[in-house]
Amino acid sequence: MQKADDPSISYRAYIDGLRAIAVLGVLFFHADLGFPGGYIGVDVFFVISGYLITKLILRDLDTGKFSIPDFWERRVRRIFPALSVVVIACLLAGWLVLMPVLYKSLGASAIAQALMVANVYFRGNTGYFNQSVDAVPLLHTWSLAVEEQFYLFFPLLLMILRKLPRPILGRVVLMIGMLSFALSVYFSYTDKAINFYLLPTRAWELLIGSYLAVRAGGRASQRGLAEAVSWGGLSAILLASWAYDSTTRFPGASAVLPCLGTAAIIWANERGPTLVGKLLSLRPLVFVGLISYSLYLWHWPILVFAKYWNIYPLSTLQSGLLLLASILIAVLSWRFIETPFRKRSICRTRARIFSFSAVVTVLILGAGAAIRWSNGVPSRIPAAALRHVEQSKDDYAEVQKMSYQVGLKEAVSQNFIPLGTPGIQQAPRILLWGDSHAVSIIPLINDLCEKYQLQGVAAVHASTPPLLGYHREDPNLKMMDPEAFNQAVFEYILTSHIDHVVLAAKWQNYSPGELIHQQLIQTLKALEATGADIWIVRQVPKPAWNVPWTIAQEVKRGHAPESVGIPRTGHLRKQHLEEVIFGNILTTFPKTTILDPTECFDVQNDQYAVIHQGEVLFCDDSHLSRAGAKMLTPLFDPLFRKAAAVDSH
Repeated sequence: MQKADDPSISYRAYIDGLRAIAVLGVLFFHADLGFPGGYIGVDVFFVISGYLITKLILRDLDTGKFSIPDFWERRVRRIFPALSVVVIACLLAGWLVLMPVLYKSLGASAIAQALMVANVYFRGNTGYFNQSVDAVPLLHTWSLAVEEQFYLFFPLLLMILRKLPRPILGRVVLMIGMLSFALSVYFSYTDKAINFYLLPTRAWELLIGSYLAVRAGGRASQRGLAEAVSWGGLSAILLASWAYDSTTRFPGASAVLPCLGTAAIIWANERGPTLVGKLLSLRPLVFVGLISYSLYLWHWPILVFAKYWNIYPLSTLQSGLLLLASILIAVLSWRFIETPFRKRSICRTRARIFSFSAVVTVLILGAGAAIRWSNGVPSRIPAAALRHVEQSKDDYAEVQKMSYQVGLKEAVSQNFIPLGTPGIQQAPRILLWGDSHAVSIIPLINDLCEKYQLQGVAAVHASTPPLLGYHREDPNLKMMDPEAFNQAVFEYILTSHIDHVVLAAKWQNYSPGELIHQQLIQTLKALEATGADIWIVRQVPKPAWNVPWTIAQEVKRGHAPESVGIPRTGHLRKQHLEEVIFGNILTTFPKTTILDPTECFDVQNDQYAVIHQGEVLFCDDSHLSRAGAKMLTPLFDPLFRKAAAVDSH
């Protein structure tokens, strides 16, 4: 039995210092202020939570004082009040600024959060063609849902196994953790969303902390070893924060580094502070750790709404000021919401805190349901503003559907999207090949095929550039093998004697540029050997913000829709980077033509216009709408006219 004065259950300032390191990493990552791997702060939190919660449960089990209602009361007091204020604040802010589709999504995510399944909701609602995660104010609550689900099941397990000797209990925890880790490694290669969001693939991180708690007291007596382990743990956390980025296969094996680093610091400081422990116990770090929960809750919605309101990417100064504002609000939240509820100054009894939580939960569920079922309450938005959103909604849905329409099986069976006049029994002469940016110009290619009585086909698939030999490893994109798909498209071109091939893609999305350049050369050599003419469509100017929503927002504010545009200097700078891909292509391949859509965009105030004759040119943050695609007619029309003249002889 543990004594009341056992250091294993006393306050440890270095734990709050660890929390500070974790939350600061997350903040800097989200604000794009360095630490590209700062997202590992969530994993640090998981290990700490597993350790502390297991310590508390084991202490109460040993003294015979543990009860599920008491445990959940402490969790509710710790988590619910501050979280519910953030959710309500987001719903109110969303009412004022968000477009209906985003507000509808916010209502749905509020329901999921209230039901403690936000991680399950976001697993199914954040992906390639879903809205940008930068427009999801409650996205960060997925991690709270993981912890809440852990708190629901793990105490029951400890109650069932409470009579086991600690070494055996430790082995049970270790075995469950190893199973969870194996699932995480497996899904890191097969389904990134499941791996990132769900408890079964995240539980091992919390169980690392639990295992430390179960086997407490095992730290080596050599101070030198403790110091080395502690410094090694801190180095592991900082290394992961610097070396990892959004391309890292995470979690899974890569998450071992920050998780074991956190465990190493806790283990090394269990029987007394090391130098690292003393460093983490410095007052500024401890204070940040104390407010870390509120800081985590508030920083993300503040950044999301600021980015949405600002339209253009935030500057470094703006991001820094927003983080300072987040800290200020977090201090107020910690002082006036977290602390009074936790110390029972508000809702003193268990019945009161549970009743308060039930009422607030029902209110959030009701508000979320009303928002969800009313499709985001479009009546909030002036009709003139809403028209711009509705204008491009169908275009977006078509791009989304058609980007995934053609799979490998269909490609092999030559079942592509037909272009041209329906019902004409004529061999296709033109083939459009590319990713979702190729999909967005299908209306233009189809209209020109009809105009010049040419038949064609489109072989398209999201995130699959028209490059032979292109290979992609991304378990988050559940699509066919791009190498096999592109090879099947080429074989179709070869066997069908296609005369004109249009290559279109979001070229800047694929890297490294040198490799894409070599694959483009390989593709062009193969295509020219078939005798086909090749037309390469360069990338259109990229807004990086949802154009219909932004224009609607400007109209809502009373501004002219033409006031927003794509900065010309920024696009030209990005286009210059494309030279790595397209350099020397024209001199090497005489049957290749490179088309630059930029030429078709109006320039106003050193910006490329995103609205033309009252019609929005994009259906989201990068794909052309039907109006935008048809605006490129002058670029393609001479080529189709020439192709039709040649085919008529």
